[in-house]
Amino acid sequence: MKVTSKRVSLYIAVSLDGYIADELGSVEWLEKIQGEGDSGYEAFFDSVDTVVMGRTTYQQVFSLTDTFPYSKKDVYVFSRSKKEPADEYAAFVSGNVRDWLATIDGANIWLVGGAGLVRQFLKEEAIDKFVLTIAPVILGSGIPLFEADHPHSLKLEEVTRFGEFAQLTYGKLEEE
Repeated sequence: MKVTSKRVSLYIAVSLDGYIADELGSVEWLEKIQGEGDSGYEAFFDSVDTVVMGRTTYQQVFSLTDTFPYSKKDVYVFSRSKKEPADEYAAFVSGNVRDWLATIDGANIWLVGGAGLVRQFLKEEAIDKFVLTIAPVILGSGIPLFEADHPHSLKLEEVTRFGEFAQLTYGKLEEE
């Protein structure tokens, strides 16, 4: 079931063996890989008006950069704890992702991560586009991107190379 005209895109880097972070939650391994330009980031970022992420991902953003990178977008952070008041960067939300999607004004939503929130969106079949940037590294363990309870069939829309990264873009299969 589609939520009005809203489009949710999962745009995320992942290791060849399916991990978005190592066992400590770090993504430093991504910095060791030779990309090309910004790997399509700016064009994608310009296409969204809303950013949503989990609490752990939100906290990690501050360890990766001195400047909050999403300040020109509406930012929402899902948290399992009691609803927190908004801070200067984001509004904190909880509950069902479908209910939340129905309450926001944004039309093009970037699901940043983490894995737990991705699982919630998958469960609700609320992801319209999957943009996975595959890093040529096998971590062997860590935080897996997908742990879906049921299968999702997707349609390959585009394959792009950015240096050593391969970016795969998938959309939902249209139901007949």
